[in-house]
Amino acid sequence: MSDENEVLYDVKDRIATITLNRPERMNSIDDSMPVNIAKAMAKAGSDPGVRVIILTGAGRAFCAGADIGRLQRRSGGERPPPPADDPTVIPAITLGHGPDLGKEFADVRRYSYFMRIGKPVIAALNGATAGLGMIMALCADMRFATDKMIFTTAFAQRGLIAEHGIAWLLPRLVGPSNAVDLLLSARRVTAQEALAMNLVNRVFPQETFMDDVRAYARTLADTVSPHSMAVIKAQIWKGMFETYAENLAEADRQIVLNYPYPDYKEGVSHFVEKRPANFPDLTRAS
Repeated sequence: MSDENEVLYDVKDRIATITLNRPERMNSIDDSMPVNIAKAMAKAGSDPGVRVIILTGAGRAFCAGADIGRLQRRSGGERPPPPADDPTVIPAITLGHGPDLGKEFADVRRYSYFMRIGKPVIAALNGATAGLGMIMALCADMRFATDKMIFTTAFAQRGLIAEHGIAWLLPRLVGPSNAVDLLLSARRVTAQEALAMNLVNRVFPQETFMDDVRAYARTLADTVSPHSMAVIKAQIWKGMFETYAENLAEADRQIVLNYPYPDYKEGVSHFVEKRPANFPDLTRAS
């Protein structure tokens, strides 16, 4: 399989679906996949015809983590290659709506740039999700799981530490005690337990999984303002680094900037006129 085919990209109904496509390796991460994921995310983020992004995996896994061959080479003393300086990836991630997240979530190698994309990113966890795959899932705005899905942090069982920001992300989702449990034990977590501890937002039957995920994505794409989604998403992630007073002040600033957007007029008009919304596509902020 060529590098170009290890990440698939499709757009339908204003939803971009990005599929990790190494099913024979349970979509494990090799050295080229992170750059290909970033390019697909940048494409979806900059396309006015895309309002929601779904990230999923081909076959029976979402992502089993780092490719075992890469782990073996690293354990033998090989050092990671220097990050690719690809100027085509980073600038296209954000369209400039809402608070600036460049300082907090700029690293294209560790998937935190998902937070900068002004469109909801849904991780559709169709199967096993481990290690780096779990980090990718945590960087999404929402996580939907099939009822057959299994989570594991995996790192401690490989003699590794909590990599790539998971020690920051995981406690904010499940609380410190659950995060310590999951990171130290690296035990397997079922979809239902993940739902109970807020690790995932929803669990759907495996038989209808992608249809259910897409139905939710269609609700976002068809009924709410793309501009509002972009600003609200940025407000939430920026709020992780702000006091309440700072977040309130930013909200006051953003609402003034929001009034001239046609989304506000359309939001009121379609409600008063009792008709479906017709919000404009999201373009780069002026």
